[in-house]
Amino acid sequence: MPSDSPAAPPNGGREDAVDGGSDTGFGVAVARMRDALERSRSDKLLALFDHLAARARDAAAPSEAQIAAEVFADGRSAAHRPDANVRVYVHRLRRLIEAEFAHEPGPRLHLPVGTYRLMLVDAATPAQHQGAITAQPPVVPPGPGPTRPWVIALVAVLAVVALVLGSALVVRWQRGAGDRLEGTAPWSALVGASRPIIVVMGDYYFFAETPASGMLARLVWDRAVPTREDLIIFQMLNPQTASAVTDRDQHYVTSATMTAAATIRAALLRDPAFAQRPIRLIAASQLTPDVLKVSDVVYVGQLSGIGALLRDPLTQASGFRLDAGLDSLVDAQGGKPYHSDGLELRDQRIARRDYGYLACLPGPAGNTVLVIAALRDPGLREMADLATDTGRLRGLRRGRIGCGGGFEALFQVRTLGNANLGASLVVDRPTRSQGIWDNAAPAPEYHPIAATAAQVH
Repeated sequence: MPSDSPAAPPNGGREDAVDGGSDTGFGVAVARMRDALERSRSDKLLALFDHLAARARDAAAPSEAQIAAEVFADGRSAAHRPDANVRVYVHRLRRLIEAEFAHEPGPRLHLPVGTYRLMLVDAATPAQHQGAITAQPPVVPPGPGPTRPWVIALVAVLAVVALVLGSALVVRWQRGAGDRLEGTAPWSALVGASRPIIVVMGDYYFFAETPASGMLARLVWDRAVPTREDLIIFQMLNPQTASAVTDRDQHYVTSATMTAAATIRAALLRDPAFAQRPIRLIAASQLTPDVLKVSDVVYVGQLSGIGALLRDPLTQASGFRLDAGLDSLVDAQGGKPYHSDGLELRDQRIARRDYGYLACLPGPAGNTVLVIAALRDPGLREMADLATDTGRLRGLRRGRIGCGGGFEALFQVRTLGNANLGASLVVDRPTRSQGIWDNAAPAPEYHPIAATAAQVH
């Protein structure tokens, strides 16, 4: 700590303590620095500087605990470690003071390392500054003398112990971070942002059909009519039957999709990196461009339930395409199909295989879009478990940071009827993410509603 006596500073420099002879220079320097901090628009830094300037005359420099209590106190408990805030802001203030007075002659403010006393010093050499920091006459070191062997041995032992303890702490920290979603791809792509996280559930549009006069209407899902706009097109092209179908604005979310979305949301709320951010659940039909551009989006559902807002960029980025039957993915590179057994029992055979899909894409406005999907419900349940298991996520390509520019992974899921039994990685590769939000995907060919293709629920 600096001495408070008015002893002459070394090297013939001016006094660094703020006494009566330097009040004017100190006040000018304080006013100049305060103007610079006001331009930085940091209330905390300005409050810290004002506190240190006001305490500069005190016999003892303010302590870390005093600064924490008088500048950074906000009513929170001590568990939030306000002293750490003091060290961070003092370091930032010291850098700003050095930058403000750099390369200029004359007196300047100085906040020495190791103390919280603000003082005035000359524009001197680094050695002279060091003398000003101590504010004491330099002490002539004693001449070299014999070093005792036990001192050397003790220093060596302490160095080894410090190295071992430091390594153990680093390993423990790394393991702790690795056990959280924030430390693994693709979730690490969402770390550091404050925007809301929207969990989007895949859903399906239903319309009402009245087969004949006097009969009750039934709700119908048809893959050729994924939205109410498609139903309007059908009515325009088929005026003779337009009155038989009506829009009820009904959408259906499978139970597996709701369970998977709840699993993802619960995992995010458990992770400290995401728990403080707003996390909402919505259906794919409720996702709008305004919501998409200000949120990180996590799609959860069957691949057939993804809405056009996400389906178009995903179609352009992915190396797979969903076949017309909605039960297979085809690799565009080699034409290899990946077919789900579905849930039906055929010839006494139980469904044994499904496919899960995981993708991470850069969003349209600096945000991120994750896709956790499958062809059928058993695969979706498995993907929800996999996407929240950091150990299994580490099986993806090593060294990937966040989205890594965009990637997709395909998993073969072992099933037993409607039960999921595990998954193995089949494909892990980058996506074609450049320009996916600037161009529309090719419009699908229009297929009129066929009565035999309609599925009644």
